[in-house]
Amino acid sequence: MFSTAIARLFCAIVLCACVPICVAQMTAFYNERLTEVPTDHNSQQQKLADLLAARRWLENSPKSAEASVAVGRALRGLGESEAASRAFQRALVLDPSSAQALLENGSTLANAGEWLRAAELFRRAINSSPNLAAAHIALGETLLRTGEFDNSKNELMAALHLDPDSAGAYQGLGLIELQEGNFNNAASSFGYALKIRPEYLDAKRGLAHAFIYEHKWAQASELLKQVLTSNPNSSEETFSLATALSRMGEKTQAEALFAKARQLSQKEVITLRVKGENNSGIALRNAGNVEDAAAQFRRAIAEDASFCEAYDNLGGVLWLQKDGPDALSEFQQAVTCNPHLASARNNLGNALLYSQHDLDGAILQFRVAVELRPAFALARFNLGKALAAKQRFTEAESEFRYALAIEPGMAGAHIGLGLLLVSHNGQISDEARAELQRGLQLDPGLRPQVPSRYLAQLP
Repeated sequence: MFSTAIARLFCAIVLCACVPICVAQMTAFYNERLTEVPTDHNSQQQKLADLLAARRWLENSPKSAEASVAVGRALRGLGESEAASRAFQRALVLDPSSAQALLENGSTLANAGEWLRAAELFRRAINSSPNLAAAHIALGETLLRTGEFDNSKNELMAALHLDPDSAGAYQGLGLIELQEGNFNNAASSFGYALKIRPEYLDAKRGLAHAFIYEHKWAQASELLKQVLTSNPNSSEETFSLATALSRMGEKTQAEALFAKARQLSQKEVITLRVKGENNSGIALRNAGNVEDAAAQFRRAIAEDASFCEAYDNLGGVLWLQKDGPDALSEFQQAVTCNPHLASARNNLGNALLYSQHDLDGAILQFRVAVELRPAFALARFNLGKALAAKQRFTEAESEFRYALAIEPGMAGAHIGLGLLLVSHNGQISDEARAELQRGLQLDPGLRPQVPSRYLAQLP
């Protein structure tokens, strides 16, 4: 049940990484990127349809950087950031001067806190397209993050010249003014940002802090209450509100909020520590040190039993150690802890399938995983395999095609689809042959998965 062939074909266990936790920010209330990703109110199914359309565009125009950028943006809209990053990188390879590809790759670096490398790409984007306001905002942000305030101002003002309705540019200018002690100017910039985007939380935070510095306690408290409605567990905003209320004479309410802020701060410290332990476990797992990785994940769970990803990751390393029952138990705990954790659903499905031979239970878990993450290619592939095992071939074919539309380089999905397409009399159709060939080109180690009678009919 733990054969090498199965491990290669299914590649099934997914580790849950945390985003970097040590990225320095100029101010603690600066959480969002200045360059705004357009809000997408489409349904998940519509987003998936958009991805399939972008994939078809790229298939028909394989050398189009624009098509690859479109694929990346569609993947990002579905929450698949790693796959999106690969698409953006491909776009840059196709056209190193593409302003959109440079902008998206720079944004990927910026999201990882690699500001200097991001700045270089943003400069190249501006050289390619001087009137691209988003590139000026992005470069302005990187310069803001690295303390080059004068140069940052120049870029943000250039963005406003190109796009007077850029809330992000006003937000950046407000942060600079706040950092330089120009509180009235800061309040003005944050105010402009809020006129353009009334629900811009970072602008509300910034304006609230400008008001606090100006001792405008009532205005600050009103804004902070709005921010805390959206993020009630922010220790900084809770502390700031307590400060404002205290200065307004609301001593009882202020003391309660000060106490809450201390509790939230302690919780944040624990969460940061647990995320660090979880990330260390992933690094150990990636280095092949599964025993120490398991110990690290157990430490994370002991520190915070509500940190659901650690159960999932512990199950993953136990699975690698061929401890199926204990891995199954950890995946079940992860799903109990967070029923919306798609990776845990996928991993639980595989554990049910291979350690319990529970095909129906596995299909249920894979279906939930793809409902939670429609572009989760691995879960769709696993669902296709399970459906094929149940001889539900039409559904299985659909899942394999979805998986390949999302991730064309998935060798196992090409093999699975090719085998489904084989005619009943043992002859291979042209499409089936092409799928099998493509799968074996991507991963020759999957040859044992293809019956010899079919291999004999391949070139």
